[in-house]
Amino acid sequence: IVSCPKVSCREMIPLSKLMDHLGTKTCTFNAVPKVIDNTSKSGRAEFRISGDLDLAWTWKMYTYSYEDKGFAIFPIKSENHYYFTMVMFDSDEVCSKYNIEMEVHDWRSTSKDSEVSFKFCGRPCSIDEDKKELKYLGLTLNNRSMEKILKKSKDNSFSLSFSFFQK
Repeated sequence: IVSCPKVSCREMIPLSKLMDHLGTKTCTFNAVPKVIDNTSKSGRAEFRISGDLDLAWTWKMYTYSYEDKGFAIFPIKSENHYYFTMVMFDSDEVCSKYNIEMEVHDWRSTSKDSEVSFKFCGRPCSIDEDKKELKYLGLTLNNRSMEKILKKSKDNSFSLSFSFFQK
C-alpha cells in the first residue's frame, strides 16, 4: 500500500492500482501517462501560477511512463520555496538503477535558450518514501530564483524539462 504522492490527496492505494487512481485526473493533468521513448529519453511539463505568487501552491502532477515504469513530476511551492521531485512508482532498489536530470527554465523555451535555468541531477525518489519528505528529494529553488524565470513570462508560466539515464 502506498500514498498518492499529491500533497492534498490522502488516498492509500495498492501500488498495482496507483496508475488507475491517478488516471481519474483528480491528482494529475493527464489521465494516461505520457510515454517517454527510448530514443529521446526526455520530456517536458508546463506550469502556471494563476494567482498570488506569495501563496503556497500545489499543482496537479504530470505522469509519465519510461521503460514500463511509472513516474510523476511532483511540484509544490511552500515556505518561500519551490520544490520539484520526480517520483518513481517502484521500490528504492529499482529507483537506484536510474538517474534523472530535471531543469526549470523559461516557459516554452529550451533550457539551453533560457536566460536563467536551474538543474537537479540524481536519482528519482521511490513512491515508498515518506510523503512528507518527498518535496526535499529533488530540485529546490527559493522565491528569488523563480522570480528570475517568471519575469520572462506574461502569465507566470515556466517549464520543467527532464531526462532519464539508466545506470
